[in-house]
Amino acid sequence: MGTIRFLGGIILLLSTMTFSYAWNSVGHRIIAQIAYNHLSKGAKRDFNHLIHSMDREYRPQTFVNASVWLDGLRAQDVNWYNTFHYIDWFFSEDSSPLPSTQQINALWAMQQAIKTLKSNKASDFDKGLSLRILIHVAGDIHQPLHAASRVSHQHPAGDLGGNLVELGKNEVGNNLHQYWDKGAGFLSGQRHYNRQQIIELANRIEQQFPCNPKRMDLSPEHWAKESHQFAKNFSYNLKPCTVPKQAYQDRAIQISKERIALAGCRLAAMLNEIDLNLKKPSY
Repeated sequence: MGTIRFLGGIILLLSTMTFSYAWNSVGHRIIAQIAYNHLSKGAKRDFNHLIHSMDREYRPQTFVNASVWLDGLRAQDVNWYNTFHYIDWFFSEDSSPLPSTQQINALWAMQQAIKTLKSNKASDFDKGLSLRILIHVAGDIHQPLHAASRVSHQHPAGDLGGNLVELGKNEVGNNLHQYWDKGAGFLSGQRHYNRQQIIELANRIEQQFPCNPKRMDLSPEHWAKESHQFAKNFSYNLKPCTVPKQAYQDRAIQISKERIALAGCRLAAMLNEIDLNLKKPSY
């Protein structure tokens, strides 16, 4: 992995872990499918090439399936990417002092990935790695609990984005973070979806939330701030050990669908913009 130059020298900073992944694999694949639907012809060609530039080192992936690659590393006991998945913007409802936000976080990861993709010197392998990170983290940052952590007397270091908030018995998740990773149940169907099923799920979401890439906000910081506000103003409106009521679940599902739609459309807009100035891969 010596070629991963932009990641060098930071392993010691990345010891903090969360207990959940973010949108589950279905959510990430839907986001990537929506993005792929709206890539230009040239962007599809260039980014498909970069995705496959890593095939010698890793199992070959399509653009859509590469969206879950970063999560798959954890199963291989590769944990030094863990803080790429979230940004802990802390808040408190009981005036507890707030810890400092970690410098190596989702926004940092996206900034570095974008910088590498735009570089005229980076190799196709490095750009392929950066693309896989960007596809995944752009999805993560739209999950409200990946941009917030509540600090309290009980949890003075934060509740790990709701991972420490246990819920009453329900069919979706054991804790608040897991509940939202599964889109409040929207993403809790069958375990495995084939390519056509992901396409159909993406199309259904786009029917409800149409995508216009030319009108998208391309600021990851703005995306994360939106998620933070959703977390503070809605996601955390559950007392520990309670079962989410139907009204909460219905609203959470609607928010999840909208965030997934926005993540995919914004990712497409960002990649189309990057591709305009991309040094063309060495086909």
